[in-house]
Amino acid sequence: MAIGATATLVALKLANPSHRNLFILWQVLGIADLVLAVSLGTTARLLSPHGPSMVTMTVLPLSLVPTFLVPLFLIFHGICITQAKAWEAASGDSGQQQERLQHPQSNVA
Repeated sequence: MAIGATATLVALKLANPSHRNLFILWQVLGIADLVLAVSLGTTARLLSPHGPSMVTMTVLPLSLVPTFLVPLFLIFHGICITQAKAWEAASGDSGQQQERLQHPQSNVA
């Protein structure tokens, strides 16, 4: 739960190419948090038969959490990871463009 609570603050700090690996790690931790929450929620009754009931999660609006919101957030994490992997390629391309601008004669045949 701490991953989700601090996600906005961490995303603002890590969402740049220089922190790409940490940003991807944070996304993977977010995915693990979602998977763990859903798996614990579905198996809670097996672990403690006399514990709280999960009946409320089977009725709207709470049934939207495991059936719609969790898959949506998993898709968002996947998009973030895909975009972060493209940061390296984009930063490498901009370096080549800057080099061509600094040495225009080397590009002329």
